[in-house]
Amino acid sequence: MKSKTLFFFAFCIVLSCDNEPVGSSADNNNSGNIDNFIPSSGYWIYNVSNNSEIDPEMNFTATDSVYVYEEFDDYFSLSANDDGLANGSMNMILTSGNLYNSTRKLTFDGIISLPENIAALGLDDFTLNNVTLLDLDAENGEVMFLQEELISNTLDIQETEIPIDLNYEIKTSKIDFHNSININGIEYLNVFEGKFTFSLSVTGTFPIFGFTQSISIIEPQDIIFTTYYYAESTGLVRAESNQGFELSSELSTILDLLGVPIGFPTSFGSENIEQLIEFNLN
Repeated sequence: MKSKTLFFFAFCIVLSCDNEPVGSSADNNNSGNIDNFIPSSGYWIYNVSNNSEIDPEMNFTATDSVYVYEEFDDYFSLSANDDGLANGSMNMILTSGNLYNSTRKLTFDGIISLPENIAALGLDDFTLNNVTLLDLDAENGEVMFLQEELISNTLDIQETEIPIDLNYEIKTSKIDFHNSININGIEYLNVFEGKFTFSLSVTGTFPIFGFTQSISIIEPQDIIFTTYYYAESTGLVRAESNQGFELSSELSTILDLLGVPIGFPTSFGSENIEQLIEFNLN
């Protein structure tokens, strides 16, 4: 399957306590509307830090300039860096499609493009449709969106096509709603905290001494995990994204037994932090 390389979400930066969001939770959600949390006009500038202990070539710092690209009656789109690619993992998703806001909910359509490290397992771009990003009526811990699917594919290992089954789950949840919270050294009022997760498990059918056997390639794990914060009258103020995977020990054992090298990384991990430093709402 064809895949697109994206530096998607990374983490291994050690943040000081001063940078970690600290705040108080609201007993009830804000009584306003979603337009207060995701203004459909203006621009936002973010500091982006990306780090990987496993792959130092992915370490970088950058600035993202995100702005409203098009605005229609019921939806709008974002772009970044003069219609280029965003460096931040959350804004990379948000600039890949359209955002739809109703009175109390924000949804979006877009694309997840996984990096080559994971694409080597036969994964392609994943299309996101009607994903709930914010829901002002959701309870703390409530799942706002869930998409699950089983995909059959093949994986080329040393010119041998191994049938594989991929189970994935895309989910968004509300973590909390804060009356006030300190983020990036700034005190924000009325902040929605949510999370986005992409979970995956992969099994393959291997020929072993004349028999076939189902072997776990990736045991169930979160491949992508992003925590995001939307502040009233501001928009997205921070996103902390983690990406990583680890191949199962069962796969390594079987391939060693067969004398077959894996041919792609057995583990990967990275971290990406986006911090709002400037914004202007038209």
